[in-house]
Amino acid sequence: MKKFIATHLEYFEKIFSEFIHLKSIDENEDKEAAAFFVARLVTELLGAKVEVIDTKGSPLVIATIIGDTRTTKLFYGHYDVMNPGDITEWDNDPFILKKDRGRYWGRGTGDNKGQLLAVIFGLYMYKELHRTFPFSIQLVIEGEEEQGSPHLKAAITDAKKMLHDVDSTFVIDGSINQLGEHILRLGNRGALGLALTANTALRDNHSGNMGNVMDNAAIKLINILNKVYDFSQHRVLIPDFYEGVREPNQQEKEWIAALPYEKEIIKKQTGVKKLPPNNKEYYHKLMFEPTFNISGMNAGYSGKGIKTIIPHQATLKIDCRLVGSQNLTKIKKGLQQILREESDSNEFVVEYLVEVPASNTASNAPDVTKICKALKKIDGKALVEPVMPGTVPNYIWTDILKVPTYTLPLANFDQANHAVNENISQKAFVEGITLIYELVENLI
Repeated sequence: MKKFIATHLEYFEKIFSEFIHLKSIDENEDKEAAAFFVARLVTELLGAKVEVIDTKGSPLVIATIIGDTRTTKLFYGHYDVMNPGDITEWDNDPFILKKDRGRYWGRGTGDNKGQLLAVIFGLYMYKELHRTFPFSIQLVIEGEEEQGSPHLKAAITDAKKMLHDVDSTFVIDGSINQLGEHILRLGNRGALGLALTANTALRDNHSGNMGNVMDNAAIKLINILNKVYDFSQHRVLIPDFYEGVREPNQQEKEWIAALPYEKEIIKKQTGVKKLPPNNKEYYHKLMFEPTFNISGMNAGYSGKGIKTIIPHQATLKIDCRLVGSQNLTKIKKGLQQILREESDSNEFVVEYLVEVPASNTASNAPDVTKICKALKKIDGKALVEPVMPGTVPNYIWTDILKVPTYTLPLANFDQANHAVNENISQKAFVEGITLIYELVENLI
């Protein structure tokens, strides 16, 4: 395998460079080009039968490779990337792949183009060395993951007839741990993203003219927020919000106890100064506790100096990570219930931006032991996280296809996904290709 990768690495890097060059960000014409790039690649390298399916958003690619049995393993990835933001903050052009200091730099190198290519190249290596696969394989590759996969559910529901022999799904996304060890994740947190907006007038007004007369939209919004969240108790006040939150079982506790927790490394990599005292509390917070996060605030004047105006509009962006079987419908209904008075006043609006349920795969799911064997071939050990802290649309596979779903991240912990100078290390990229090969070998 090492010889195969070494002799093909330059070729792989050429493909990688072409893929990164496609600016497949939201509302960009390169989205379609990226979809067809992937379609051509899996056709040429894997001999796959490919369908590019139109959705109400970006195209969905479904590639089918017939193996020795009809039993099918599904691999999910995405070709869209996060907007790079201000490109002057990057060390290099984010859409030109740069190899430097043992890493590949560029938008999408870690999330998710580099990982997607590692899957394709790993399967290609297996095909070249064995000529056929021990089971059938399907790749489902979408273009809207960074926007919360708004059209994936409908597309997969419509395409279920094409996926009827799937017995398990492998999601290749996220980061390996801070020590560079690969991890199997059996679930993921969901997400509810919303915007709360208060309006109190048609425009901002001078505080000397309308002070004490005009309601301040920012203050109004703060009062509304206090009905949603108790800051002293750090608890969400929405009715039924915590319904479905569960504690880890004994097997999950044992897996957590085996996970590394290097506080100083995490502090250095993330810049976070205060961390929980032990791995039990750290992983419990990341895996089994929901979050309430204010991700943005906008009201009035925040430039240099002071501007004595009363804001007529204020907006809060909030995201909640959901765990267990928390119910999105019940949470939204509870929020409407406690904010009914504000909503009826026509001075307040709730806009739902992201709705992704949490996903769960049982600790005794069929392929766990086989996947762990593949992990041991790479790291000499097999680490398992019961829940992935981030959000990917795994509920599509567990709730619609109703199959166990396994997340195997291939990118380094400090990949800086969604940030400037995104990267994937050459070591992680090569090990990812090898892991996919070993996974096919051990799933037989």
